[in-house]
Amino acid sequence: MAGAGSPALRSLLEGPLATGTVVHAGAQAVYADISPGSPDSPDGAPSPRIVGVLARAAVHLPCGIATALAALPDVPAGAPVRIGGGVLRVGPMRVGVDRLVSFAVPPVPADLGRRLAAVPTDLTAATRQLPAAALELLAAGDAAAVPMLVGRGDGLTPVGDDVLCGWLVAARAAGRDTAGVADAVRRDQHRTTLLSATLLRHAAAGEAIAPFRAVLAGRDPAAVTALQAVGHTSGTGMLLGAHLALCRTLTHEALEGSTR
Repeated sequence: MAGAGSPALRSLLEGPLATGTVVHAGAQAVYADISPGSPDSPDGAPSPRIVGVLARAAVHLPCGIATALAALPDVPAGAPVRIGGGVLRVGPMRVGVDRLVSFAVPPVPADLGRRLAAVPTDLTAATRQLPAAALELLAAGDAAAVPMLVGRGDGLTPVGDDVLCGWLVAARAAGRDTAGVADAVRRDQHRTTLLSATLLRHAAAGEAIAPFRAVLAGRDPAAVTALQAVGHTSGTGMLLGAHLALCRTLTHEALEGSTR
């Protein structure tokens, strides 16, 4: 079956044989853990490597292979996965990367922060779940925010991670120094889900989903609304991260929604 994915995913599929296990399965997405188990951070935490197979209506994540299927076949959690020879094999599916997609975010317009702040936006779905102190620290680029945000919130991608993803991508695209926050995220990645840890690594490398790339392009105010429709709070969390990276401060109303 033909699929679309990043050059890195194509290289992974064409590389040495590897095996893994399905960690989440649904009609729109199947995610497999093929963590190599080799240390990748100063404290020796293993590098997570989640690879997804996605139905056509699913948000195309940087770690996923998008297919034309309206719904994926049933695959149970715990099912074996095998990659090699250019193909990912899981359940009845044999998926390759035939079309390459770039998730990289280019430098943002110099005035994007001002324009983004001018778009009426309700960020409380994210701020009400997170400590105000952590958001203030992240706005300043202080890595001390990371332990207060990693893994905070429910779901496959907790909202605290979504905020960090948004900040890492937007700050990097704006030319800010992201090394300290990225290093702290690598140290604390074991505190969140495997999928979220993988997406944080992509964010640290400047990669993001298409709705977020559209917001950072700054050409269409409607892109903000489209981003906030992603997931339950994922899009709003990423947008909050962008505000913290580009606008530096939150509005008084947004901070009132944060936990103290």
